[in-house]
Amino acid sequence: MFKHILVAHDLSREADIALHRAIQLNRQLGARLSVLHVLEDHLPNAVQNNLRDAAQQYFSEHLARLGVEDCQLLLRKGRPAQQILEEMGDSQADLLVIGRHHHNAPELFIGTTLERVARHLGAPLLLVMGEQADEPYQEAAVALDFSLCACDALRNACALLPQEARLVAINVMELGSRLLTKSGNATDLLATQRELLGKLLEDELSGLAGQTPAMELEVVRGALPRALDEAVAERRPQLLALGSHGRSLISQALLGSLALRYLQAPPCDLLLVK
Repeated sequence: MFKHILVAHDLSREADIALHRAIQLNRQLGARLSVLHVLEDHLPNAVQNNLRDAAQQYFSEHLARLGVEDCQLLLRKGRPAQQILEEMGDSQADLLVIGRHHHNAPELFIGTTLERVARHLGAPLLLVMGEQADEPYQEAAVALDFSLCACDALRNACALLPQEARLVAINVMELGSRLLTKSGNATDLLATQRELLGKLLEDELSGLAGQTPAMELEVVRGALPRALDEAVAERRPQLLALGSHGRSLISQALLGSLALRYLQAPPCDLLLVK
C-alpha cells in the first residue's frame, strides 16, 4: 500500500527517532524514502547557503552511518508546515513520518508544525515517539467503528505490520439508559455489536492483498475517550491507528476531538488516517 515514505527532520532527537522508524518501514515495505529538512528563510543569503551546505553534509554522513543507500534528500526553505504539505503533494508521498513536538508540555501543541500539518494533510500521518524504532511493530491497536475513516485506519495499520504482528481492533460502545430501555440488556447489545464488527473485519481483511497480521476484536462498554484510554493502557500497543472523522474541508481544518487528543498526548506511536 505504501510506496513512498517522506520523513520530516528538523535535526532534533525526536526527528531522528522518526527517521529510524521511516528507515525500518522503508526496508520492510520496499518503499521509496525521502528526507525533508526545511531551512529558515528569514536569514541573509550567505547564512542560508552555509546552513544548506552544513545540512547537506550532515544528512549525507548521517544516512551513510545508518546504512541508507537509496534515499532522496530534500532541502527546502520557508515555513516548515507549508513546505511539508507542499512536498507531500509534489512528491506524491503516501505516508508522512514525523517526530513528536513539545512532549513535555501538551498544552503547547496548538500552533506547532505537527498540529498545522495534521489539520491539512490528506495522506496518512505516522507520529513516532517509541524509542525502539529499528524493529518492526509487533503489537498494534486500531480504534474501530463502522465509519469509512476507521476502516481506512484498519487497512493502513495492516499495511505497516509484518505478518507475525498482532492487531487488536477496539470498539467502544456507549450504552445509554434510553438505548437499554428500547433494545434490551447490555449483554445482548454487546454481542450484536461484536457480531456486526466481526463481519466488518472479515469483509475488510478479505479485500487486502497478501498476508495480514493476526487479528483480535475487543468490544468494550463505556464512553469515549476514557474507555479507549483504558483499553489502550491495558493492551500497551506499540502503534495505535485512528481514523479522523469527517472528510469535509471544515472537518479537516478542525480535526476530530479524539484525533486532537491523541496527537497532543499519544500513548504510543500514532497512525492518523483521514
